[in-house]
Order: sequence, then structure tokens, then C-alpha cells
Amino acid sequence: MSQIQVVIDPGHGGTDNGASYGYVDEDDTNLEIAYYLGYELGEAGVPYIMTREKDEYVSLEQRSTLANIKMPKLFVSIHCDAFHKQTASGMSVHVYQHPSWNALRAADCFQKQLTVHFPSHRWRGIRRSNFHVLRETHMPAVLIECEFISNPETRRFLKKPENKRRMAQCFKRSIVNYLR
Repeated sequence: MSQIQVVIDPGHGGTDNGASYGYVDEDDTNLEIAYYLGYELGEAGVPYIMTREKDEYVSLEQRSTLANIKMPKLFVSIHCDAFHKQTASGMSVHVYQHPSWNALRAADCFQKQLTVHFPSHRWRGIRRSNFHVLRETHMPAVLIECEFISNPETRRFLKKPENKRRMAQCFKRSIVNYLR
């Protein structure tokens, strides 16, 4: 199994911090979760690459082009949500507006793991979206909104390394289930 099976896309990076609240930047949080996920996939023997491995700007076009060149079985983009109301909370998985059956199957694998492993968190559903990395990749793709970085309570959750690791373990189980 040497062919790349998964492209991990830690959203934002470099000059694009994504959402930033309470001295926590989304791009750093995404990258930390991605590193944990890479470790977990490595332990499971699942070949992967990341669209970025440090705090650097990588354009949306570069991310989708890399994925399209490598043609993995799954593209996973990691993000944190934000909203002007600080009480907004929850996790969601996005697929393209017109998803393939396999993209929906991958999203379902993530939904099942997230709702089982984080039962105290609000589940916001599988959503159909027009994000560039979902629209322009030529393989099943999901974009995960891990929690709301704008909510002080869920931001505390996202800041803890053990929760980032738990999130990565959940993602690994989702990916392994999907690849079966």
C-alpha cells in the first residue's frame, strides 16, 4: 500500500490565519490536528501527504492541484468554524454541493465517529458546500469543521493537546473505515 491514500489539508496557514479569537489562530490549530492525524495514519499503515507541514501560505489552487496530481482515495481538509455569536458551537462535515456517492460515504464515516466519540458536542450535520477544495478536487473530499473557535468554551476544548489528539484518532478511524 505505497500509493498515497489520503491527502491531509490543514486549512489556512502563513499570512492566512483563518479565524482568530482569544489568542488562538485557526491555522495553527488545524496544523496541530493534522500532525496528530498524520501520526495516527502512519501507525495504521495508511500512506498520506499533507498540503502544508508548517505555518506557510498555500493557495487553494495549490492544495487542489497537489491532490489531483497524487490522486488519493480521500482528501480531508481540517478547519475550525467561527461565527459572530459566541454561543455558536458544534462540529460538521462538508461535501461538495453535488457530491459523489463516495464523498457522501466518507462524510458518513466521519459523522458516525464524531457523534460517538464527542457525544457532548453539538452535531451540525453533513452539509453541501461550494468550497474550492471540495469543488476542484477529483477524488472524494470532505472538509471538517472541528468546533467553533469563536466560542470561548469550545475554544478551550480546541486548545487542549489531548483533545486535538482525540480528534485525530477519531479522524483516523473514520478514514480507515472509509478505505475498507
